[in-house]
Amino acid sequence: MSSSIELPRWPQLSDEDIEAAVAALRSNRLVGLGNSVVTDFEAALAAGQGVEHAVAVSTGTAAVHLALHALDVGPGDEVIVPTHTFIGSASPVTYLGARPVFADVTPDTHCLDPDSVKALLTERTKAIVVVHINGCAADMEALSALGAEAGVPVIEDMAQALGTRIGGRPVGGFGDLACVSLFEQKVITSGGEGGAVLTNNPAYAERVRRLRSHGEGPIEGRPGLIWAHEVGYNYRLTSVQAAVGHAQHKRLDAMVEARRHNAAYLTERLGGIDGLELPVEPENTVHAFWKYVVRVAPGGGRAPAAEVAATLRSRGVPVLLRYPFPLHRQPAFAEHQGVSLPVAERLSQELLALPSHPGLGEKHLDHIADEVRRAVTA
Repeated sequence: MSSSIELPRWPQLSDEDIEAAVAALRSNRLVGLGNSVVTDFEAALAAGQGVEHAVAVSTGTAAVHLALHALDVGPGDEVIVPTHTFIGSASPVTYLGARPVFADVTPDTHCLDPDSVKALLTERTKAIVVVHINGCAADMEALSALGAEAGVPVIEDMAQALGTRIGGRPVGGFGDLACVSLFEQKVITSGGEGGAVLTNNPAYAERVRRLRSHGEGPIEGRPGLIWAHEVGYNYRLTSVQAAVGHAQHKRLDAMVEARRHNAAYLTERLGGIDGLELPVEPENTVHAFWKYVVRVAPGGGRAPAAEVAATLRSRGVPVLLRYPFPLHRQPAFAEHQGVSLPVAERLSQELLALPSHPGLGEKHLDHIADEVRRAVTA
């Protein structure tokens, strides 16, 4: 197949998404507080993830920040975070004056390794952030048990995992809190940026609602008046964003099914290539396949993954190494650069994320598979 084929981009907004945004604009009620457009979206998110409360916020990183704040994370505390993830899983720890402690990941799922977490738990550990990376479910049974035994709350970072399930249950209700991202490239978007905090704990939900809007709330016994109960943030989601997110959420199941179809198609086309390891789907889980990540095993005369990626890009397939710099090796976290986390360090030079989003048809997937085969076996 010709290497000149152009791959569609993601996201792809529908007419319904755009009409929902226009309707919200025409309402002339744009700020989220008390707006039914926002509360309806929150209700849909909560119901979809099987939790009691969803609080819409401005970004996925803001969601992590607010979840940590709701747990009173602060100076002197430690929060365990996987090193193989986006920086937004870890940077909010430092916003609150606490210290991220980076843990390794498993070689097959690339999610947080319970054994690594167990070795890092101390009396200073205030929370564990578990990332369902690429849409693959982390081992919540083992990680929740570790948290419960140590008396440490667990936050699910499901920025990449709307549509992921464990034992038939959607992720987001296994930890004490969960964090959603609605960034433009995620499974669904609220129009570029957005996020949400999920929880079954009403006290956490109420505090997150207050913190997202400057810490303000009603004054008991003085109807109609508010004041700042504590210092908070401006992390509100607008009604326009909520309208787009709600319209997209109505198609969540179909979009996840399309991702899973494309992943299965790529798996069929890429099977049997020596040195190419395909994604795993842990038993009793549903992988949302936000990313279709393959491993190019070193040796055997194959080009390293970085060279394979460069070759693919030259042939019209937009591929990069998947998290080529573990967080503990980046300048923002320089104090951790002496730490050894061997699995994540190795994977950083071996993983590639292939395009697989719902906008791709079989002709696009055939092109991707053909070019991957050529690049890996050259």
